[in-house]
Amino acid sequence: MDPVTIRLLTSWELRPVLFLLLLFMATLYTLGWQRLRVQRRSRRLARPWRLIFYWLAIIFIIVSLMSPIEVLSGDLFFMHMIQHLLLTMFAAPLLMLANPLPFLLWGLPRKLRRRFGRILSRLLNQKSRFRQAARSSTTPAIVWLIMLSTLWIWHDTRMYELALRREWAHDLEHFTFFASAALYWWLVTGAGPRIHKNMSYFGKVGYLLAGIPSTFILGVAIAFAASPLYPYYETRPRLLNLTVMDDQTIGGIIMWVAGSMMYVLAAVAVIGVWMVEQERRQQLRMRGQRPETRDERPEMEDL
Repeated sequence: MDPVTIRLLTSWELRPVLFLLLLFMATLYTLGWQRLRVQRRSRRLARPWRLIFYWLAIIFIIVSLMSPIEVLSGDLFFMHMIQHLLLTMFAAPLLMLANPLPFLLWGLPRKLRRRFGRILSRLLNQKSRFRQAARSSTTPAIVWLIMLSTLWIWHDTRMYELALRREWAHDLEHFTFFASAALYWWLVTGAGPRIHKNMSYFGKVGYLLAGIPSTFILGVAIAFAASPLYPYYETRPRLLNLTVMDDQTIGGIIMWVAGSMMYVLAAVAVIGVWMVEQERRQQLRMRGQRPETRDERPEMEDL
């Protein structure tokens, strides 16, 4: 392996402000998790796997934006696709599965927590105009369209080239990718604030499968393009003995196969959870107990 490639593979682009912000949020979440964990009423909400998922989400964000992946994404298209995959298919769903809102709120000092709690109560009240506006602007169809549009717009040649040549555009690209993915996974996971009715298990499966075309079609188009789509990479040193077209094809396949597969795996996971739920309900019926609905359980409180 040539010295340039070795240097890039071992380079970390540390961003102190972002790193400290992520560390602060992780510390706040952990503190809130610990406070809720010791309360019997909230113990089922503060399960260990939520804390693990939150920290994993933070780690994936750091790896995506500060590791050699960030450095190499400026020279290799397929590394840029891996970076986006880590943000949208790993960090975002893990963050939403961790249900951060109640834990971040409980991580605050008591006075601040009560103050922010009152603000949230006013904003999320059933009759609040803010809640109504938020509900109407984040329906599953609108969120799906936002996610698809964000992905396709940034992969337009001019927009993609802008992101590569201007740091502010590159940061905006990553922010919008992550934010649109977080919105999508927020609806799937039912994380707080819960302003929408919970999707049924099969509704979630259908919604997840509906996400496949966004990456599948674009990935296929990129993988089978007859010429380079992004001239910027033609000006960069060729690493790993890959031509521009080889690099572009690999990147398209990553988006096409890996991107689409993540939706399938998530759908399979939801079906698995549904099967476990059905088994649990059946056992409760056999004992003569009434099964709880998902919305009656403590961990599903509207925090």
